[in-house]
Amino acid sequence: MKILKFRHATINAQEFLFSVKENNEEQYLVAYSLVRNLLIGMAKRARVFCSNKYDFADYPFTYRERQLDSILLPELTKLCNGYVFTEYPVIRNCRKKEFETDNSKGRIDYWCIYKGYSFAIELKHSYDNYNTDNTKEETRRRWKTMNAYQLHSIKKGLRSFDEKTKGIIPLALHIITSESSKGPSDEQLNEYKSKEREMLARLHNDLKTIAEPDFISLWELDRCMYINYQPEGYSYPGLILISKFYDLILHDGSKI
Repeated sequence: MKILKFRHATINAQEFLFSVKENNEEQYLVAYSLVRNLLIGMAKRARVFCSNKYDFADYPFTYRERQLDSILLPELTKLCNGYVFTEYPVIRNCRKKEFETDNSKGRIDYWCIYKGYSFAIELKHSYDNYNTDNTKEETRRRWKTMNAYQLHSIKKGLRSFDEKTKGIIPLALHIITSESSKGPSDEQLNEYKSKEREMLARLHNDLKTIAEPDFISLWELDRCMYINYQPEGYSYPGLILISKFYDLILHDGSKI
């Protein structure tokens, strides 16, 4: 069994746990930098939604993919200096069982340029109870759809892209909201922190049977954000980001 290594970091007064880099190739390091900085930036933007000024606490990551754009898209745009498209049109071709399609029209969630590379990004969102030994079937299914079909089916079409970058990196981005069926308390938050590595290892082992992640990390909500958000019967102590980086695709623009 692969043993994951993590390092703890405090950034912008927020606590993170990052999986350690395992590859020194430039394309891998650029993709790692993108998702790491995206998680840091999303955490910073999410703190706005715990507002003393307007007396409310309501976080985009407790909803679904569309609401996540409230903190994800502005940060991705900042990191990519504005070179971002949402819902970019693509052609899908796939011969895999369950996912057969031929020249069908589709969209990728985000196209962007970061540090000289193009990225084709698919996004999924799920929930995970940190006290369970089993990853939800919904999480597995969404990870499979994104990796086995959505990103696989666009590879041929990506080769015709003509922006003059070093190549295109297809990237799976799965954001998982940690949840508990108990209301927020200091005891719950401390328990969550004590189980973080075990939880991430379980997610990695369950998802790698479908497509092994290259990046798996989390943000621990600070106590103020955690305690102040109190939907009945639930609490949300952290946000997990899992990503897979696919091999660089040399497209028409990269060959000029």
